[in-house]
Amino acid sequence: MRRGEGPILSGQLRHSAARAGYDGLVEDPITIQQRELALAAQLQAALLPRTCPADCPHQQAAARNRMCSTIGGDFYDFIRLNEDQIAIAIGDVVGHGVQASLMMAQIMGFLRSQARAISRPAGLISALNRMLIDLGDKIRSVMLCSVFYAIIDGPTGTGFFVNAGHPPGLLWDRDSGGIRRLASAGMLLGIEPFQPEEMCHTFTPGQRLVLYTDGIVDVRNPGGEQFGQKRLERIIAESAELGPRELVDRIFQAVDDFRGPAPQRDDETLVVVDRT
Repeated sequence: MRRGEGPILSGQLRHSAARAGYDGLVEDPITIQQRELALAAQLQAALLPRTCPADCPHQQAAARNRMCSTIGGDFYDFIRLNEDQIAIAIGDVVGHGVQASLMMAQIMGFLRSQARAISRPAGLISALNRMLIDLGDKIRSVMLCSVFYAIIDGPTGTGFFVNAGHPPGLLWDRDSGGIRRLASAGMLLGIEPFQPEEMCHTFTPGQRLVLYTDGIVDVRNPGGEQFGQKRLERIIAESAELGPRELVDRIFQAVDDFRGPAPQRDDETLVVVDRT
């Protein structure tokens, strides 16, 4: 530093700090980290659909996501493929924190960019699996993720879907009052190449599809009892009078009541789709 530069540089630093909203020249590292995590949470929330599709004359839908920390690895999406078809995805990246949130963003970007080009669910999920394996090889890690991915044709109600290591979709029928489990879990993505099994179901008016991540059913109460899938199915069966949004709210409230004062330990995501 040359003589006379000190006051000038000091003034410039104070001005830069003031513009950044700092009270001093050095910010506490914890404060920096908290601000960066808050920004990451905002960016992650922006990736998830703000609203469910309102331009689908044959279905109504609602969804909700709640991370166990500032950022996490659960995700859901509605992707308009064409005038008649919509893709519905829900997934759970293994792990928590920054790595899980980065993987979640990568997966959502892949699905959105490739969903129209790869028309069959099995083909798209197979391609996603290869992407995760390649990414894991580059960083010498295993990038594990579960995904339930479905394509539903609006006019006919025909749906094709794949389950890669995810909890089964729950199909409730208003006429019978029964619940059927769709697509038992296959292999998690990110381990090795495989051809996912593609299944088909024709959704009829009065049927309701409920998709969720394991954070919903793995919740435990203070006594160690698990919330469980049967409890979730009972709430669905007893909520025939509710619309998708009201059912989502009821399930999250039931989970909170069951958990009690214990902290949330896993991300929780829920998607409800009614065929009308």
